[in-house]
Amino acid sequence: MLQHDLQELQKRMIMKQIEYNQQGKPRGLYDPSTTEVFMTKLGQEIFKVTDSKTHKTQMTDEDWILYCDTAGKCVRFGTLWGPKEMSDFKESEIEVIKLFLNKRRNNV
Repeated sequence: MLQHDLQELQKRMIMKQIEYNQQGKPRGLYDPSTTEVFMTKLGQEIFKVTDSKTHKTQMTDEDWILYCDTAGKCVRFGTLWGPKEMSDFKESEIEVIKLFLNKRRNNV
């Protein structure tokens, strides 16, 4: 399910990139891939939730740390210091990613 969602989003972003390239600006060597852009935006969404739920009654310390670790890995995805593949994420981090993808799909 997660792979399927990523593939669908990647196809849409590739189509946008093709349109963008046809406007005369080619993709450079250091430009992020569509997957990297997607993961960065997902990580930023997760960080927004952790920023707004810093009080102890809103989120447990363990959940807060898990969300922050997941967001950090998502933002660094594909870089020298970050994970290169989805298999580099822990199971609990993948569950957080799935949770946010489901929220996106359901517009919650």
